[in-house]
Amino acid sequence: MQAKYLLIILFFTEIIIFLCTKIYAQMIEISKLNINFKDEIIFSNFSLLIKKGEKVAITGKSGKGKTTLLNLLAGFVPDYKGVVSIFGKSLNAENISEIRKNIAWLPQDTSLAVKTVEELFYAPFEFEINKKNKPGKNEIAEIFKEFELSESLLDKKINEISGGQKQRIMLASCFLLKKSLLLIDEPTSALDEKVKRKITDYILNRKNLTVVAATHD
Repeated sequence: MQAKYLLIILFFTEIIIFLCTKIYAQMIEISKLNINFKDEIIFSNFSLLIKKGEKVAITGKSGKGKTTLLNLLAGFVPDYKGVVSIFGKSLNAENISEIRKNIAWLPQDTSLAVKTVEELFYAPFEFEINKKNKPGKNEIAEIFKEFELSESLLDKKINEISGGQKQRIMLASCFLLKKSLLLIDEPTSALDEKVKRKITDYILNRKNLTVVAATHD
C-alpha cells in the first residue's frame, strides 16, 4: 500500500502523532480544542483532522493527554471547549449514542467481571447493537491464527492465560465487531516484538478501518 507518513509534534502537549495517510473522506475533526483538569491544561487550541482509513498512533510521555484524547472521542470527556465531530456529527450528549454505534473502544484498563476467556471474548457481542455481528467459528479461527492464538484458549479461565494472550483476545474481539472506527489504548504493551509487528501489519492492512491508538511503542 502506497502511503505517506506525516509526523506532527505538539510542543505544548508533548504528544507525537503519526499518520499513515491516503485521501479519504473526513472521519474526525477536532478544532481549537481546550481541556483543563482543575488547574492543569491538557489541550490548548489543539486541532486535528483524521480521514477515513487513516491509522493514527499517538505517542508521548505519560500524563500528556494520550488517553484523554481517546476518552474524548469515545464520549467520556463532556467538559471540553472547541469543535469535535465524528462521522460528521458534533460530539455532544444528543449525538453520542449514534456515534458510538460505529466505534469499537478498547481502554487501557480491561478489568471485566468475567471468569472465563470465552466470556471475555464474547462480552462486546452481548450488547443488543452488536449481536448481529457475533462471529462464527471460521471468523474466530481466522483472526486467532493471525494473532497467533489457539482456539483452545476460549476454554480456559482468565487467570490461566497471560497478559499478552488476554490483550490479543480483546483486540480480536474489537476487530470482529466490524466498526468503522477503532479506539485503542496501549494495544500492544504486553506483546513481544514479533507479535507486535504482526498485529501492526494486520491493522495497516484494514484499508477501510480508521484507527486511533495511544501507545508508548
